[in-house]
Amino acid sequence: MSALILSGQPLVEKMCCELQPRIEQFRKAHGVAPTLAALRVGNAPAAVSYAHSIDRAFTQCGMGFQMEALPDATTAEQIIARLAELDRDDHVHGILLQRPLPPILDWRAIMIAFPFIKDVEGASPINFGKLALDVGEYFATTTPDAALEILRHYEISPAGKHAVIVGRSNILGKPLALLLLRANATVTVCHTHTRDLAQYTRQADLLIAAAGSPKFITGDMIAPAAIVIDFGVNLRGEHLVGDVDFAAAQTIASAITPVPGGTGPVTSMLLMRNTIHAAEQQIKHMGTRGRIRWLPTLRTKPRK
Repeated sequence: MSALILSGQPLVEKMCCELQPRIEQFRKAHGVAPTLAALRVGNAPAAVSYAHSIDRAFTQCGMGFQMEALPDATTAEQIIARLAELDRDDHVHGILLQRPLPPILDWRAIMIAFPFIKDVEGASPINFGKLALDVGEYFATTTPDAALEILRHYEISPAGKHAVIVGRSNILGKPLALLLLRANATVTVCHTHTRDLAQYTRQADLLIAAAGSPKFITGDMIAPAAIVIDFGVNLRGEHLVGDVDFAAAQTIASAITPVPGGTGPVTSMLLMRNTIHAAEQQIKHMGTRGRIRWLPTLRTKPRK
């Protein structure tokens, strides 16, 4: 048996065709393209590669994109100040803060200060909380949402399936569990402290690899006919490889996403779709800089 390859490219082309009329309409009406600003600390090769892949997708569809690398010694306060500047820039409609951040930085303070209205990645506490409760309008976290979009495109329903996620990060594992629960899957989340990991992965109808370790999921960890979603982006020399041993998995699974060419390009399109929506919403409230005062805010300490 050879697994069905769940390529993201057909979905990317479909989404680009659907979004281009909205992009053109916005450009003509307002004289600027909906624009995403990507901010990172340092120049880790995987982060640079990801930013360039977003740039290619956005350029192809007529979107605006700018990327900025801050020095390795940048403090949390400096990141927060730069986020505030981007929030005030009416030519920037979405902000992507690339992670992981250096461990020394207080990421909690940074995420609390993140401008909610431009959080097109869906990673801020407000967006995450609304996703957890499934209330109001919010941006679902784009990276895990790419898995749901791919499954919908290939007409694979998570409902009733046992989904096993390997990884519990705030940007992927945790929000993906919420999205899959909303899609009526039964969800198990595994992590670095899970004992006998293979006993769980072999139970999965839907196995999602988000461990951040190349070829971490081996063939003997996959159940026959399982559907495998690989979020791994690991550089080996000049090549990207996933968290799954693709060659072994391809002979066991019924369907699998490739790396590259699977979830990554779809994530870029979801960032694009969210940036367009954010731009349209910001224009509706344009005219005063108080346009987001109605939004809830979070503080690290109560106001005295």
